[in-house]
Amino acid sequence: MVSPNFRHIRLHLGVCRRLKGVETMTIAGKISQTDVTLTGATGLCAGANLRTPIGERRVEFLRKGDLVVTRDNGLQPVRLIWSQDISEAEIAADPSLAPVLLNTRAIGPMMPARPLRVGGAHRLLIPGWRLLDEEDAVNCLVPARDVDGVSLGNETDAKEATYYNIVFDAPQVFCANGMPVESFVPSRETLDQVPSDVKKELRALFPDLDPEFADYPAPSYKSRKRVSYTPSYA
Repeated sequence: MVSPNFRHIRLHLGVCRRLKGVETMTIAGKISQTDVTLTGATGLCAGANLRTPIGERRVEFLRKGDLVVTRDNGLQPVRLIWSQDISEAEIAADPSLAPVLLNTRAIGPMMPARPLRVGGAHRLLIPGWRLLDEEDAVNCLVPARDVDGVSLGNETDAKEATYYNIVFDAPQVFCANGMPVESFVPSRETLDQVPSDVKKELRALFPDLDPEFADYPAPSYKSRKRVSYTPSYA
């Protein structure tokens, strides 16, 4: 479980578990059938490029009020960006805090277009045609740690990580390095993982919502925590 007491938390106005790219995802595999809990961090690592009206922009340079191109709702303004620095010692104590590395085409063509690092609990939008037990048109939100569950091995080469979480007025899916990913969704479960100052900032931004964000809009896509992949893709 992610500790809420990260040493460095920033509000904005590592070790890597490697996903082996195309060859990884062309092997059929299943995530462990044991219970899945919320482990790992959420957020995009520095260097992830997002689409904006003026072209791609790195996540660490986004600020509150900037517009981001979303998958379903056009341009949406950023309400909050908060980041967390994870130290080498914290990763050593809790390896689930290490980012997951998706190599180029790990999920499918142009998904991602360039290597992408995300927190293990950050959810990716996986197209239904990549999932063995879903209709082709049913896209699913899957934590990156579950995608990593079919990798051929883990790699531990980085010493620290910084994660950037983007909050909108409602859940959004947007592309990071070409990979559709979900924005940060405040809820009872996710709020347990964030520091108290971030909680206060979120509640100040959304004063009309329940303190535990029970009435924050729900994601519009199906959520999955265990997935099986089709043997190959065109």
